[in-house]
Amino acid sequence: MDPTISIVIPIHGQLHYTKQCLAAIHRFTKLPYEVILVDNGSAKKTAQFVTIQDHRMGERVRGLRNDVNRGFAASMNQGMRQAKGDYLVLLNNDTLPSYRWAEQLLAPFRQDPSVGMTGPVSNRVIPEQKIKVSITRRKAIHRFCRRFNQANPARWRESKRLSGFCLALPRRVWQRVGEWDECFGLGTYEDDDYSYRIRKEGLRLIVAGDTYVHHFGSRSFRKRGSKEFYKILGQNRRYFLRKWNLSTPPGGLI
Repeated sequence: MDPTISIVIPIHGQLHYTKQCLAAIHRFTKLPYEVILVDNGSAKKTAQFVTIQDHRMGERVRGLRNDVNRGFAASMNQGMRQAKGDYLVLLNNDTLPSYRWAEQLLAPFRQDPSVGMTGPVSNRVIPEQKIKVSITRRKAIHRFCRRFNQANPARWRESKRLSGFCLALPRRVWQRVGEWDECFGLGTYEDDDYSYRIRKEGLRLIVAGDTYVHHFGSRSFRKRGSKEFYKILGQNRRYFLRKWNLSTPPGGLI
C-alpha cells in the first residue's frame, strides 16, 4: 500500500532527538506513512543510524545522505522529490509527535480545498502558533497531548504564516507552488517565504489549534551560537524583502 503521508525530517546531529522523534512517529501515526530522513553532513554516529534505518525499515524509513549541511530548504526539497505520499509532512527532528497529530493536521484539507498548508500549535514557535506549556518530559508531553489533541474544527484559525518546524500540505499544493527556495541557505525565513507563496496562489494557511506538537527548539541552530543565528536571520530577512520587492515583511512578519 502506498503511504498516505510522507514525513520528511532533516537531520544535522542531535541523534537523541531523532531517535525520540522516530519512536513517537511509529507509535502515534495511524495513517499509512513513510519517513524520509535527510542527513546534512552529521557526524559518523548519526550517519550510521540513518543508514541502519534505511536498511532495517525498508519502505517505511528511507535515508538520504549529504556530505555537508545543505540547509533546511535544500534538504526538504531532496526529501519531497523522493516522497510517495498524497500528503507531505515537513518535520524537525527535535519535535515530539503524539496522539492523533497526523490525522488532525490533514483534516482541514479534507474539509476545505482552499487550504494550502497547516501547522500545529506548540511551545517554541512563532506567536501565531504558540501556546503556554511548561512541560518538558516525554511522558508528561504525551499525557498532555492525549487530552489536548481532540478533533475540533472550531479551534482552527487562519494565519498569514506558519512555522517550518512542523508543516503539512497536499502533494498537489507542492506541485503547484514549487520547491522551497534554497537561497535561504542553512535556514530562517524559508518558511515565511513558502507561506507567502502559498497565499499568493490564493490558498489559505491554517493553524490546527486542536493539535499540539512539542518542539524542543532549534537544537542545530543553538550549537552555532546566538550571534551566528542572528547574522543568518538578518541576511535572510533582507533577501526575502528583496525577492518580493517589499519594504517590510507582510502580515506582521518579523
